[in-house]
Amino acid sequence: MCGIAGFVGSWSPALAAAMTAAIAHRGPDGDGLWSDEGVALGHRRLSIIDLSDAAAQPMRSADDRYVLTYNGEIYNFRDLRLELEQAGAVFRTGSDTEVLLALFARDGLECVKRLNGIFAFAVWDRRDRVLSIARDHLGVKPLYYAVLPQGFIFASELKSLTLCPDLPREINAATVGDHLGFLWTAGENTMLRAVKKLRPGCALTVTADGAVTPSRYYQTPQFDDAAPANPNDAIALRDMIDRVVADQMVADVEVGALLSGGVDSSAIVAAMCRATDPSKITTFCAAVTKPDSGTDNFGDDQTHARTVAKHLGVKLIEVTTDADLIAALPDMIWQLDEPTADFAAVQTLLLARAARENGIKVLLSGVGGDDLFTGYGRHTAGLIWAKANRVPGLRSLGSAMLGMFPPSSILGRRLKRIGSLLSMPEDEMLADGMSYSAVGTDRRRTLLAAGLRDAMPADGIAEGLRTSLDRTRGHHPVERFLDLELNGFMPDHNLNYTDKMAMQAGVEVRVPLIDHRLVAHAMQLPLSAKISLRETKRILRASQRDRLPAEILTRPKQGFGVPVRSWLQGPARDMMEDLTSTAAVSSRGLFDADAVTALKDDFFAQRVDAAFTLFPMMAMELWCRSLDTAETAGS
Repeated sequence: MCGIAGFVGSWSPALAAAMTAAIAHRGPDGDGLWSDEGVALGHRRLSIIDLSDAAAQPMRSADDRYVLTYNGEIYNFRDLRLELEQAGAVFRTGSDTEVLLALFARDGLECVKRLNGIFAFAVWDRRDRVLSIARDHLGVKPLYYAVLPQGFIFASELKSLTLCPDLPREINAATVGDHLGFLWTAGENTMLRAVKKLRPGCALTVTADGAVTPSRYYQTPQFDDAAPANPNDAIALRDMIDRVVADQMVADVEVGALLSGGVDSSAIVAAMCRATDPSKITTFCAAVTKPDSGTDNFGDDQTHARTVAKHLGVKLIEVTTDADLIAALPDMIWQLDEPTADFAAVQTLLLARAARENGIKVLLSGVGGDDLFTGYGRHTAGLIWAKANRVPGLRSLGSAMLGMFPPSSILGRRLKRIGSLLSMPEDEMLADGMSYSAVGTDRRRTLLAAGLRDAMPADGIAEGLRTSLDRTRGHHPVERFLDLELNGFMPDHNLNYTDKMAMQAGVEVRVPLIDHRLVAHAMQLPLSAKISLRETKRILRASQRDRLPAEILTRPKQGFGVPVRSWLQGPARDMMEDLTSTAAVSSRGLFDADAVTALKDDFFAQRVDAAFTLFPMMAMELWCRSLDTAETAGS
């Protein structure tokens, strides 16, 4: 787990050095820089496997042809090493880095099909003068790049790329609407028009003369709609989780876990207890003061985490995460590389810091359980939509009845939201279901500045979501939601903030529930095994019945974050007024000042649940202010 940066082009190696230094937090254990004519590769090291200096990067192949800079962990590196040794390879380290380099030297980019792990890497072929970069199957590790007239630059974090003096800083208009509705940008786009995200399961090559060739080596599998239920499915799932967790515990340092007391993280810790002595496992949970407003669905993680920790016999450290959010927000937004309006990121940072303070560099997390096995309210809404759609007129009737509920309570907001989704045709319902905003598409468009409105599709479906919708047409709406999760929400939101915030503290987070083997297994399960009107994540809960307390298996989904509605109406109101003032909005040119003022009036009068529309506006303004003051290398 590390940070990487580099280029192929006409820049000085000093640029690569500066880009690498900008992500020093990702690798506090060491740094390295390799350069040749027209190319430079940088590396920051977080040593987890083979802690010796011999495993430092950038690393050269035995024949000196290839140079590798790599971020991640290859969980099956020992099996691959044995295979390579049997073919005559000789290794001088015990690292997974050297195994990856030897495998690439033998197979080229085809090697990614053999990897089980989380990774983003770049390899320079000194003989053919070709750069190859790749990102892991599900997008756990980030990789940004830009194709410029002066060459090709890449880095683990977007903020590294802004150091390049030749990088244009023009805002991508399409992503403004995306963040306004979804809090994240689906697909390859970022807030900067010139910068792209390498998509999960993708690779590309860059020649010395600038020719860029993209490729895809992995695509999440389609659902097997004809899959029959099997009484042994839950046991098979439990056993697979055990195998995956055991694989992902490979390390030469202590491995801990994040434990919220929900079924996802609890299942991970239960599996860890099968792989090692429970008394040697340290877990961390967030301890948060619950608000009195009742307007935010907000969990009591520490109580449930205590129950699980006691039941399994693991150590639990409770981490107070009642941060000064007003002070934390500007740095958080810039460190995330995208204006992600989700305070779960701050909690992740504080948990990672606590782990590092306790000598732990690696944490396992339950991220992905909701996205793979149906854990969100939108999945239940999709099931209701599908059932109502079978009866002519029932969707319209349900929409009218549910639309009468006021949004001033959690229940009222949920029912009103389902009613809104029932009124929509399927594709629009799916896209809107992925949105955090309770403000409709038409009104969100009026919030944009006049020059940006055309960049937002008329149907509100972000361009990055269309690929998934086209690919899954004909499948059940809930299955289509899961594809949107795995190919959008998860890599572009959940995994992004998990990686960026944990790596701020120099901590690696591994996510067993989205190991690509487990994803393939889950896709073959019938939808009925995952969700009913009464229960989500049915098979995951069933797989843990002999391991976890009943109150954990029946615990409803609750938020991991901050009560944004009460926060905006109270302590953060002055901050919101500053960031969304007429002067600030007009100067930035992203939004319509009059429309923003009207939305704020409706929010404070509780006519519209606009918290997760106003908060992204604040985040985008903060991000842009950081961009305005971000220095370039040499400036």
